[in-house]
Amino acid sequence: MLYTLCNSLGPITLGYNIPEINQAIVEQLKNGIVFSYPHPLEGEVAKLLVEVIPCAEKVRFLKTGGEAIAACIKIARYHTRRNKILHCGYNGWLNTLSAPAGPLPPGIASSSPYNGVPPVLQALHKSLSWGNLEEWEKVFSKEGEEIAAVVIASDYAEMEKGKEFLPAIRNLTQKYGTLMIMDEIVTGFRLAIGGAHQYFDFKPDMAVFGKGLANGMPVSAYLGRKDLLDSAPKITISSTFGGETLSLAAAKASIKFYKKNNVIDYLWKTGEKIWNEVQNLFKKYNIEADLKGFPVCPYFSFNSAEERDLFFKTCYKNGVSLYHVPYVNYSHKEKDIKETLERMERAIKEMKK
Repeated sequence: MLYTLCNSLGPITLGYNIPEINQAIVEQLKNGIVFSYPHPLEGEVAKLLVEVIPCAEKVRFLKTGGEAIAACIKIARYHTRRNKILHCGYNGWLNTLSAPAGPLPPGIASSSPYNGVPPVLQALHKSLSWGNLEEWEKVFSKEGEEIAAVVIASDYAEMEKGKEFLPAIRNLTQKYGTLMIMDEIVTGFRLAIGGAHQYFDFKPDMAVFGKGLANGMPVSAYLGRKDLLDSAPKITISSTFGGETLSLAAAKASIKFYKKNNVIDYLWKTGEKIWNEVQNLFKKYNIEADLKGFPVCPYFSFNSAEERDLFFKTCYKNGVSLYHVPYVNYSHKEKDIKETLERMERAIKEMKK
């Protein structure tokens, strides 16, 4: 048996084989998957999201987080009549168009993501650092009238900086008439149902959700101000599978599950419990590593890449699947945490032989 703290890179927030979600998918399968016109489920799920996500006035659906962010960028350019975009963090392969100012996922970082991107397009996109307000102010002072939008994914390791940084960026964008787009693909349905903007109490113009939205079924949502979302059909943001109903049925069941079972609180408490114990194991066996950030989506920080890789591989060999950003899910109960920690300790002992 494999204990996963990788959870398919984040989408599995509730666990595998959740009866309520399985049943919702099976029942919808009997009635069809995709249709020529919008299915009522689109409206039902959109209504639920408007109720639980602070910045949501209107909602539209696509399949992946990257294309949903691309949709928001297109809307921002249309509304502002500007072209430049500032990025913070990883906003999906589709939007990796400029040299990063922070860490990328390992698979992306080891590739050449800017090959195939024309210089003229790269020139319209710039990546800035998380938490460095002075850097952002400097860029805005020079180029503010040309910037259509900022797209921000919160930094896992230094998430706490969002308390001051994100509201400050919100003020900065409003000063220059720039739109703020929050990438809540990881933070949504983990940090809070509404992600970082709910947790840190500010409102972006638009936000994007995916991963935990439907507990592993492929659907993303871009949402925000009604006047912005209403422009999507006018500028041809469309997708054959955006309204696919099995994923929407899963999303509807997932949102209801979150509300009924106080999932967010459970993820915080369980995450704190397991990662504190992992920190203790690192200290006990003199592993030069740390878990930084919030317990719902912390970041493994190792002094040595070789030791990091050995740790991940040895844990996997002992039945624990990890990722550089590990996650707990709602199905991780006390006995699972206990067994996982025992296996991780065995792995560390094996490393030290």
